[in-house]
Amino acid sequence: MVDALFGFAIGLSSPSVAPLVFTVGVTLTFVGQAQTIGGLGATFLRFPSGILMDHLGRKRLILLGGFVTLLGFVSYSLVNGWFLLGAGIVLVSMDNAIRNAATSASLGDAERSDRLGRLFSRDLGTTQTAATIAPLIGAYVVTYLGVSTRTVFSSSAAIILVALLLVWLFYQPPSLGRVGAARAEKWFILPNKRILPILVVATLDSFSWGIATTQFWTLYIFKVMNATQEQLGIAIAISAGVQALSGFALGSRLDRVGRRPFMAFSEWCALGAVLPLLFGWRAEFAYISAIFWGLVTSLWRPALYAYVVDSFGREKFGQTLGMISLVSGVAGATAAVIGGLLWDNVSPKLPFMTVMLLAVITGIVIWFKLEDKTNNST
Repeated sequence: MVDALFGFAIGLSSPSVAPLVFTVGVTLTFVGQAQTIGGLGATFLRFPSGILMDHLGRKRLILLGGFVTLLGFVSYSLVNGWFLLGAGIVLVSMDNAIRNAATSASLGDAERSDRLGRLFSRDLGTTQTAATIAPLIGAYVVTYLGVSTRTVFSSSAAIILVALLLVWLFYQPPSLGRVGAARAEKWFILPNKRILPILVVATLDSFSWGIATTQFWTLYIFKVMNATQEQLGIAIAISAGVQALSGFALGSRLDRVGRRPFMAFSEWCALGAVLPLLFGWRAEFAYISAIFWGLVTSLWRPALYAYVVDSFGREKFGQTLGMISLVSGVAGATAAVIGGLLWDNVSPKLPFMTVMLLAVITGIVIWFKLEDKTNNST
């Protein structure tokens, strides 16, 4: 329920971010730099927060991450220039580094190994079901009811506050027992062969998709494809809806076929996500792109989380995911700056062309080089 509230809150405001960026009048280089700052903050917080969640429990980190997200939407609601816009982008970018990781770790604690893929997929499906409806509502109230974007962002902040209160008052994550106090081992600081394959793969993925983030995707649809705010809301809703449907429908298959095929096909979905943007002559082509853009996340995230638990154990989930994110996050943050520069100085299409090429190559590397360690024991 709490994840669904966060998904609804973020989705409600998502169609209003792109118009806000162009209303303030900042460049895409600025957006890329703000995402880089947020990404680097998330990157360097991920590893220590992973250690903390493994030692102190998941609940504190869920509350901390949610509070950072709340501050981000408060900043959006008060925007009167570039500073608060940048603060909103930075703070919301950090949400995934703390709250989502802690929530996923808590889910993994409570489930047996042969059902992890189904669990992570269904959690994503629940969150994105709420996120499917929210962008349509957000776009409708702004377009047809004349509600200000400030009110929409304030509403998102209020929903997040309710979610935080629910976590604080009612949520009791499963206890890790003695294993929860496991210390970080040296290889988490200086990675050895156990973590290097998934570290390389995650870094390639982060750099590839960092060049054209979801925020760039929405800006492209709104500005380059001349979509209305309503059309942008529909595209975002389609993407979230695909994540919801695939989360519910594909979870059991993730446990049966393994993690590697899901991760590879996630990368190859770049073809369907990018080609409609490059060759579409109407804003409605963004709806086709949205289907594949949703599949990118719905295939990748549950498979990565399940892979980490399979390979390194649930008691070290936070530490391991933190180390992966520390390295891959630096690559992703750097890529966001590159994407902004390519947009402003060459062409808005070039970041997406680059993503498509790099993602296809990353998928090939995953398919042929990543060892799948799916554990089907009960």
